[in-house]
This record gives sequence, C-alpha cells and structure tokens, in this order.
Amino acid sequence: MRRHSYPISTKLEALVLLETASDRLVSKALGIPRRTLRNWTDQHFELLSYDGNKKNTKLEPGGRSESFPDPPGLVEFINRVRDSERALTTTHMITWIKINQRDWLMQYFSTKKPTAAYSSLLKLLQRFCSRHGFSRQRPTKNKLKQSLLSEVHDEFAQEFHREYVAYGKDCVYNVDETGGSSKISAGEKHSMRMTAVLTVRADGSKLPILFIMKGQPGGRIESSEFPTFPEDHHYAMQENAWMDRRVWAQYLRDVLGTNLEEPSVVLMDNFEAHVSDESYKIMLMS
Repeated sequence: MRRHSYPISTKLEALVLLETASDRLVSKALGIPRRTLRNWTDQHFELLSYDGNKKNTKLEPGGRSESFPDPPGLVEFINRVRDSERALTTTHMITWIKINQRDWLMQYFSTKKPTAAYSSLLKLLQRFCSRHGFSRQRPTKNKLKQSLLSEVHDEFAQEFHREYVAYGKDCVYNVDETGGSSKISAGEKHSMRMTAVLTVRADGSKLPILFIMKGQPGGRIESSEFPTFPEDHHYAMQENAWMDRRVWAQYLRDVLGTNLEEPSVVLMDNFEAHVSDESYKIMLMS
C-alpha cells in the first residue's frame, strides 16, 4: 500500500491544532492517522524551524540545518542566561560565538554573501533555538524578577486558601483559556485560530473541553461538521475564535453548570465576558 505524503504546510497546520486539541480530534478534523500525527509531533522542532517551500513533503533540503561546532556549549550558555533571569536574545548568542567560536564564525561568514551573512547567522541561531526548545525574548524594563513573582504567587495562594478554606477540593474549579494561531504560508491571507477552554478541579478531575473555532456562528461548520466531532467535548463558533459573552454563557450552561453539585468556587481571569450580571444569573440557576 502506497504511503500518503503530506506537504509541510499540512504538518504545520496539524501542529497548531495539536497545541489545543487531542490527536484524536485533530485526526478526525483533518483525516490524518493518529500515528502520523504523533510522528509529526516528534519532529515539531524541525518542522517549526523549517524555512523552505511549504509545498514540499520533506524537510530536506530546505530544512537542513547547518553544522555548529559546539551545540552543548551554546545550550549551556543559553541556560545560564535564562537562569539569571535575563531575556535571551540573538545578540547574547552572537557575543558568545565571537568569544568561544571565532574561527568558525569567520569561516561561516566567508561562505556567505557580505550583504546576507549576518541575516543568515540570525536564521541559523533561530533554528538552533527552535530545535532545542528555547524561545527568544525581548528585553523589557517591566520584567519582574522571578523571586518577586513567586512572592506575589505565594501571597495570593495563602489569601485564597484562607478565604475559601471551607470549600473542599471537589468544589474548587480553575478555568483557563489557551489559544493559538499560525499563518501556514506567506501566500495565505488568513491565519488559523482556535481557543480551548480548560477547567480542572482541585481534586485533579478535568471537565470536558470547549473548543472555540474561528468562523461564522450557525454556519456550515457548526451545522454540518460539529455533529461528526468527538462527543466527549463541546464546540462553539466565534468570528475571531475568542471568548465572548455568548460563548461564555454557553460554557456555563453546557459544561461548568452541569458539573456543579453544590456551592463552589470558580477561579478564572477577570475578563468582562466572565464577570457580568448574566454570568451570575446563570450560575445561580445551575
């Protein structure tokens, strides 16, 4: 049986969806075997750093990484920068290379056009970071020390537990929304977007996920495709795949409200859609 080949653009699309959905759901939505999706997940660093033609089906030659003389040394340096709570930038990495791998750097520049050498080095370092799971950061004057953030976190946790000590772990819920978007290729006008609403109870129990997809409410996807999606979770359409009052009301009625059996505490972001008279009324009626 001939194996089906998928373009890089499809693999990137799947990786975006897998950030907020299970491989089962993505397999159903895209018609791709779950084993294939897991293989792409194992390659996600290489796929995300790919800068070739996304119509290709293989990473080579467009995604072939250039050799670097001391990857462990650079990784160790990056970890030291992050451990000292400084923003990681390509300037830091280039400075390290100038000091520790100057001969390699001169040789690398000699193989490039003068007008493109520095840009090429930046792309090499960006791919290096992607392959090793590092994200580049922008320095900011408002960046707080980790010790201060931990102190604020601890104070909030103590105050929260004092205020709601009478509630058991089966009555405390944490609601979080996570979303992602990606423009699969430069020629595309629109980016894909999906938001997942996740709720976990203090005893470790997880509620069904609400997937908010970008599209027209009441349109073809909602009427024709939603019924084919896995029944374990819930789905909603919104023009920007964002949480709004309508979708939040749906979540309260269909997901959160159906799981509350007694007075409970719900911890969530202080968004306007979350905190409203309508939300209070729905919860009081649950």
